[in-house]
Amino acid sequence: MSFSLLLPTKALLAAALALCLVGTAAAEAEQDEAAELYEYLFPEAPQAPQAGVTGAPGGAVGAAPKFSGFMQDNRRSSWSQEQINAMRDAFKRAEPQPVAPPELQRGDDGSSLFGVPPSNLADSPYAELVAKYAKKRNLDPALVHQLILAESQYDPDAVSPKGNKGLMQVSDDLSRQFNIDPFDPESNIKVGTQYLADMLARFNVIDLALAAYNAGPGAVEKYNGIPPYAETQNYVSRIKAGLAKMEARNG
Repeated sequence: MSFSLLLPTKALLAAALALCLVGTAAAEAEQDEAAELYEYLFPEAPQAPQAGVTGAPGGAVGAAPKFSGFMQDNRRSSWSQEQINAMRDAFKRAEPQPVAPPELQRGDDGSSLFGVPPSNLADSPYAELVAKYAKKRNLDPALVHQLILAESQYDPDAVSPKGNKGLMQVSDDLSRQFNIDPFDPESNIKVGTQYLADMLARFNVIDLALAAYNAGPGAVEKYNGIPPYAETQNYVSRIKAGLAKMEARNG
C-alpha cells in the first residue's frame, strides 16, 4: 500500500474542520438558548455584570456570563427530558396563520406537551369561575388556568394519591377549614385561589408560591427556595412553561 494513501487529503481536512466549526456553533447556540430560557423563566436570578458596562472589571474582553452561579446551580443536566422539551416548546413562536371566515372560526384546542388553555381564556373550561375568583384574589387568570391544568387537567372529580381533590386539588384540611365540598367546581376554585393568593402574599415570588402550593410552605421555608424535589421542580417549570407559551402565542 502506498504511503501517500494514508495521508489525509485536503478535502478530508476541510470537511473535518467544517464539522468542528459546526459543532462549536451548535454548542454556542445551545448555551445562548439555555441563558435565554433562564433569563425569561427566572428573572429574579442574580446576574453577573456585563463586560464593557460601567462598574465591570477593567480590561475584560467579550460579554460576561449572564448569570452568576445561578445556571451552574440549576444546570439543565438536572432537568428531566420532559422539562427540557417543555422549555423549548414554550419558546417556539407561533407562525402566522391565515384568518378563516367568521363562520368557520373555532377556538384552538390548546393542545401541547402539558396542555394550554385556548388563546381566548373565555373559551376555557370553568372560565367564568376562574375569572370571578382570580379577580377577587388579584390573580392572573392565566396562572390559575395553568395551575388547574397541572393539578387536574380540568377534572372536577380528580383525587390525588395524597387525597387532594377537585380542580385545584384542595386538601381535606382546607376543605374542612372552609366547610366546602371539594368536588363542587365553584367551591374548589374559591378555596384554591384563596390558598394560592395566600402563598403569593407569603413568599412574594411566583416560583416560590407555586412550590409552596405543591410541596407546602414549610418545605419552601426549610430549603429557603424551591425544594429539591423532582415533582415540585417539574411542577413549577411546567406551569411557567405553559404561561410562557401562552404569552408567546398571544404576543
